[in-house]
Amino acid sequence: VQDAVSQLEFRNTVLVYLEIDGIDLFPDNWLYVHSPQLKTGRITNFRNWVPELYGNKQTTILVLEYWCNFDDAEWSMPDLDFENLAKKELIETGLHQGKEILNSHVFKIPRCYPIYKVGYKDHLEVMTEYLKTFQNFQAVGRYGSFKYNNQDHSLLMGILAAENIENGYAHNLWDINTDYDSYQEETQD
Repeated sequence: VQDAVSQLEFRNTVLVYLEIDGIDLFPDNWLYVHSPQLKTGRITNFRNWVPELYGNKQTTILVLEYWCNFDDAEWSMPDLDFENLAKKELIETGLHQGKEILNSHVFKIPRCYPIYKVGYKDHLEVMTEYLKTFQNFQAVGRYGSFKYNNQDHSLLMGILAAENIENGYAHNLWDINTDYDSYQEETQD
């Protein structure tokens, strides 16, 4: 079991939050970035999710996401260097529309993106079958279940795990977000 688990790998995420002095920067909630000139992989515009949370404040919070491994130089970069990188890259995209960047904050999340390498399902099955032998164990979220869950999937797993513990239910948490593979196959046909 330990050998199988050691084959399951994760990537890390570094989130760089930038407060921009302005609104209506771009209409999307998030944008994936596919530029070889930029290290960021996604830019999220939180103002577009729920603008009412800002009240009368005329600023926007953007987050630039960077994905890396523990041995990548980015993971050990000082926060100030990451803030400067994100500001530079945001300016290069033009998405901030020349507005002033007021504040920034860096948040590092280790082991949050499961890496789906060839053969990972075999290793995952060894782990899941072993964990199913424990009556009092609930695996939840991306890290606990090695699934590329969205936040809603992870929250649902937590809620159902609580029902299993509190009420003696038998929700199968491994079944949550199982449509991913069939969805991928359908889009490739």
